Amino acid sequence: MDDPLPSFSSDLSYLERILGELLNNACKYTPAGEHIILSVRSMSDGLRICVRNTGVEIPAAECDRIFEKFHRIPDHDIRNQGGTGLGLALVKKLVERLGATICVDSQQGATTFTVEFGYQALGQSGLGHGFNPNLPN
Repeated sequence: MDDPLPSFSSDLSYLERILGELLNNACKYTPAGEHIILSVRSMSDGLRICVRNTGVEIPAAECDRIFEKFHRIPDHDIRNQGGTGLGLALVKKLVERLGATICVDSQQGATTFTVEFGYQALGQSGLGHGFNPNLPN
């Protein structure tokens, strides 16, 4: 890691659930031989967490609906694992409860989910544990 990340205070259980759901989806929809990349960056206005998987694209029309309850993209489950269509709706709710934002970008054979915490959200959520991303938990 080039630059250390700042310490911040947030709800660790929410962060674990958000990352768990995003990484689970990436594993579920990434074809064999493709890649899943998790990145965390300190920005001038906050912290950015990205989960990117290659080898799959979400149609543009579906990107607008992907965070809706029970929404599933037809013919997109390459391993036929099924699901309820609630995972990303839950992720969005948890992200919003932490005072952050989430968006999806899908193009050129890759999909990226980006969670952004502004400095107002970091340490001011009032939800729990201090967290230092540079130390093992």
